[in-house]
Amino acid sequence: MRRCLAVCLIGLLMIGLTGEALAAEPLKTAAELFAANPHPDVPLSSDPYMDATLWLVNKENALPYDYVPELRTVDVRLKPGLSAQQLRPEAASAVERLFADAEAAGYQLAAVSGYRSYITQKGIHARKVAQKGKATAELSSAPPGKSEHQLGLAIDISCASINYRLNAIFGDTDEGKWLYEHCWEYGFIIRYKPEWQKITGYKSEPWHIRYIGKEHARLVTQLNVPYETYMEYLSLCWKNRDRAMTGAIR
Repeated sequence: MRRCLAVCLIGLLMIGLTGEALAAEPLKTAAELFAANPHPDVPLSSDPYMDATLWLVNKENALPYDYVPELRTVDVRLKPGLSAQQLRPEAASAVERLFADAEAAGYQLAAVSGYRSYITQKGIHARKVAQKGKATAELSSAPPGKSEHQLGLAIDISCASINYRLNAIFGDTDEGKWLYEHCWEYGFIIRYKPEWQKITGYKSEPWHIRYIGKEHARLVTQLNVPYETYMEYLSLCWKNRDRAMTGAIR
């Protein structure tokens, strides 16, 4: 009996260790992605870092303080008391379709924050730093010029069941789960997942989605890698294609 119990306990321990090992499996690097598939089935006619829809904005890649994209007002449900929100036209059209389809499926989303200017982001970030200290604040708040919101391609979304807060618990709501599963179909990605923090520099934000177009959103979701890794991967693919084209011309 004791022997049987010991064997069972060892078995459970091994299962637990195996689960931990799987959970700790490292993310694929851009080089590994390239080695597996150097010719991704996505639009790639120029250097991806030069494509305005794909621009990588993060703590290492900033926008000029005076960068203001073409914008239009988004016609979607807003957090109560909020003024009109804006996005770049292609992102605005996509998020309107997303909201309409979510509602048709029985989920009521609410927009909380779309485009933000450099000055607006500067004020938000300063308040966060004053409240929490710089190190803690920068896990959830981008410095001015380093926010995707300034691109006009990112929007924060919440719902009534959590009082329209921007909180990690949004990911556990029915609305958050629907958004997680379907946002890629409209050209958006969940930009900040908890397991990506070391690469993105930000904590989990299930409410923050970034528009990059349907084909790229499909592939990012399929690969399940941070956008930083994806852009590095695309760059390797482009350089490889560029070399091949140059060689063919010669």
